[in-house]
Amino acid sequence: MEALNAANLRLVLDTNQIVGAGSRWLVSGPGYASSNLHVRLLRLTATEHTGLYCDEIIDEYLEKLLDRNHPPDRAARLITYILGAFDDVQLVTTRAPVRPCDPDDEVFLLCAIDGDAHYLVSEDGDLLDLADEYEHPTIAQCDAVLSDLESRQNSDPSGKTGNAEPSGFNG
Repeated sequence: MEALNAANLRLVLDTNQIVGAGSRWLVSGPGYASSNLHVRLLRLTATEHTGLYCDEIIDEYLEKLLDRNHPPDRAARLITYILGAFDDVQLVTTRAPVRPCDPDDEVFLLCAIDGDAHYLVSEDGDLLDLADEYEHPTIAQCDAVLSDLESRQNSDPSGKTGNAEPSGFNG
């Protein structure tokens, strides 16, 4: 197994990040992708960092994409992209130390804990309300995490910043 690049962060993306990215960018030009923060986060996670998922999260991604009328072929293509670019986490933790109000959100915390994620990225108030309860992972919104990832990418042409910890904000 190769050594972890100092700039390589581990991220769990809540379903709202995947739905926010949508699936149109898979068939649209690069201009569309760069204008959507969620697409930029998804692509940067897939290409420069380590995205994390578990089976339950993948199931929810697909369910919510289809619920929001994404064409099934594009939804399947997006799920295939994630499966190929992210790492599968086998959950062993059965209960989060501090549980969210919405029981459906707990799987994202469990994946972040068992996958040793630096970030859990969400726009969900129930998860964001827990930001002060967790030092690791940092629970934060897309814009803050994307800003951190892009600043790391721009700080050194090799992409190495020498610091694999988030920038010290919580939400």
